[in-house]
Amino acid sequence: MTVTHVLSLAVRFLDHFSGRPVPQELPVRLSGNHARPVRRPDGLGARQADGSYRFLGAEPGTRRILWRDPFQRSQSGWIRWEAADPEVTLPLATPAQMIEHELWPTAGAEVAPGTTGVRGQLRGADAAGLEIRIARQGRPFDRMTRSDAAGEFLFLPPGALPLDASGRVPLTIEARIPGGAIRPILSGSFLPATAGADFAGPNFTILPQTVARVIFALA
Repeated sequence: MTVTHVLSLAVRFLDHFSGRPVPQELPVRLSGNHARPVRRPDGLGARQADGSYRFLGAEPGTRRILWRDPFQRSQSGWIRWEAADPEVTLPLATPAQMIEHELWPTAGAEVAPGTTGVRGQLRGADAAGLEIRIARQGRPFDRMTRSDAAGEFLFLPPGALPLDASGRVPLTIEARIPGGAIRPILSGSFLPATAGADFAGPNFTILPQTVARVIFALA
């Protein structure tokens, strides 16, 4: 007798900055009966080779897709800015169609050697929970993150980042109240100071293939 398992859901969590699947295995499960995804062929985990988590024979109904341990705001250096976990209503019309949700690296997340980015901290009143956007100078903002309770954030601009005449990456930053006004950046400084000169306003430069530690003063 042949036992057939029917695919109910395929879900994948993506790095907001790179667009690639989150490389760490997450404790993904469904709310309600806490159904867990099928394990991959080697039996060593549930994250498949394409970064997906696949559920077989899941019960019908609306389920939250849980991706972190209970009572945790983040998991394995990743965070989701929406307060609620993503939801799905089963059965799906097309179960094989991948459902994707974005995660962001936390302020203290580890990064691969040779990465270019900014590990920043906002200083000033009401520095927590601001939307942060950074782009190469002269380019539009196309990625965002948020500052945490300490005003800290990690930003990893994707794609090629051409250098200026001094061999540094010219960047600009915007801090904004979610859904509201811009919080002007007055100035910034590097830690250590040898990583770059102090600057005024939102424009600054960093060394390529480094994650610069930068302190930004809010107006």
